[in-house]
Amino acid sequence: MKTKTHLGIYVVVWLVCVLISGAHAQTNQRPNILLIITDQQTADAMSAAGNHGLHTPAMDRLAANGVRFSRAYCAQPLCTPSRTAIFSGKMPYQTGFKGNAEERDGQWPDSLLMMGKIFQTAGYKTGYVGKWHLPVPVAKVSQHGFETIQNTNFQDYNDAATPSFCASFIKQHKAEPFLLVASFLNPHDICEWARGDELKMDLLASAPPPSQCPPLPANWQIPANEPAIVREQQKVNTNTYPTVNWTADQWRQYRWAYNRLVEKVDNYIGMVLGSLKKYGVEQNTIIVFTADHGDGYGAHRWNQKQILYEEAARIPFIVSRLGQWKGRTDDMLVCNGTDIIPTICGFAGIKTPPVLKGADIGKRIAHPQTSLRDTLVIETDFADNSKLLGISGRAVITKDWKYIVYDKGTIREQLFNLQKDPGEMNNLAVQPAFSKQLHSMRAYLKQWCAKNKDTFAAL
Repeated sequence: MKTKTHLGIYVVVWLVCVLISGAHAQTNQRPNILLIITDQQTADAMSAAGNHGLHTPAMDRLAANGVRFSRAYCAQPLCTPSRTAIFSGKMPYQTGFKGNAEERDGQWPDSLLMMGKIFQTAGYKTGYVGKWHLPVPVAKVSQHGFETIQNTNFQDYNDAATPSFCASFIKQHKAEPFLLVASFLNPHDICEWARGDELKMDLLASAPPPSQCPPLPANWQIPANEPAIVREQQKVNTNTYPTVNWTADQWRQYRWAYNRLVEKVDNYIGMVLGSLKKYGVEQNTIIVFTADHGDGYGAHRWNQKQILYEEAARIPFIVSRLGQWKGRTDDMLVCNGTDIIPTICGFAGIKTPPVLKGADIGKRIAHPQTSLRDTLVIETDFADNSKLLGISGRAVITKDWKYIVYDKGTIREQLFNLQKDPGEMNNLAVQPAFSKQLHSMRAYLKQWCAKNKDTFAAL
């Protein structure tokens, strides 16, 4: 294992290389990068994904002018761990940020490079607007590298203000290459809605009668042979999970409210896209749209995140160039936590730090037959905000299969054939006929953990 000193040397050498390459690339017209992040948006909560319960014209426009990756996952379905992965390019088990963490100095090691710093060093103007939720002080520009950082405090209508701050940044830096992050809170307000609290961002009308709300998903029920630890931890905090004893009608109204919150954030995303055109940088801007994690959305009677089911772990991921690219859908496995930095570095002509092992998705976009990944591993640590609950899990995902294992409980494993059972209702791990596939997935995870120095204790 490399010492902190060795990692520091790596960082210094890489920074020198980036400065040299950045100075050279500055003579070319490098593309702007716009990263749009929503909070708690499941992958299928877009009309572009075939969801008829909502209307998302801005997201649909990105999909129509880019590549929508239908099988993209977060590194860990919880805010701080996922965001830390996105902005460092490393998994939570590597960074140590496994629960939500306060914005406090001294937590983020200098050897762990941040996205803003990478682009700032390469000559890009860097801006960040909206929700932060990273364990680094906003004021510590020397570490995170975002020279302009605004609208990060929680207050009413944060999301509504974000497009204005983004427009100001775009206007100011339209003549030079920039990296801009537009980070929205919604549809995270569904957490407040579920427990009857005031929403943080916008107002929402009262839900209509259940009969006028979206139908329940086909996988609404709790599946048989589910690890019991999942439901036990769900009862730890009724403020987080007020839905444990909800009726079917309540869940239908939940889905209605969630859809409306997605539509609200879509409207603000449309405003940010409008600023690209207004200030003449639309055609030279590459847009990456994603979310930090998903939401249970009523599947398996689950609200919130943390669990490794598809709805909580799978997120929207679209790479777009408005007016330049033709829309298509790609089913390659993507992890936004590890893949965003290599991807946007590739587009910008910046050397990716050698310690980052994520995929440059731009290669797949340019050459759709290129195979970058056939198996993906993601993780979870259940937490009550910053307090870890001592329950860890991993998921191994392939084209057809998904294996989930937790480190506690009598039944700890789940195995699903996602082609035949996309709703994850039939746990094949308890069926002898699938023991060969179970052993194969189990062995893969064990080897993967050993290779990647993941000390997950269940193996």
